[in-house]
Amino acid sequence: MGDLSAHFSKSEFACHCCGQMKIDNALLVALEHLRALAGKPIVVHDGYRCPAHNQEVGGVSDSEHTRGMAADVSIPGLSLQQMYELALQIPTFFSGGIGAYDSSFLHLDVRMHSARWARVRGQYVGIQSLVNTPPTLLAKIQGAPGIGSQPV
Repeated sequence: MGDLSAHFSKSEFACHCCGQMKIDNALLVALEHLRALAGKPIVVHDGYRCPAHNQEVGGVSDSEHTRGMAADVSIPGLSLQQMYELALQIPTFFSGGIGAYDSSFLHLDVRMHSARWARVRGQYVGIQSLVNTPPTLLAKIQGAPGIGSQPV
């Protein structure tokens, strides 16, 4: 039981350096949807970041994390590919940001446009470097305006 929603708590989203917390309700709703779809708990590695912490971890200056609109997550027992395929099924993430990281977690955010990327050995590259988009979703993505590559 969480104190923010049925399955998430404030402590999971609080900044690691100062304890401040901001969270966009759309992110919380989308993460609950993802948890229901996965049928298992989601580990939140990083949620809100104050500007100082964001700079410390190498986040971009306008990161969605600094606005409470992003979370770095993993789902124990699922591969990066499986997590990506589930995230694509959540409309808020499909139309927002999804980044795949070689340390086996996803960055998910609720920005107002689609963005996809991967980070491999510290370098930002195309998401296809780590995961593949299922053919059934590929046509939908190719027809969607604004799909791009923009890390946060």
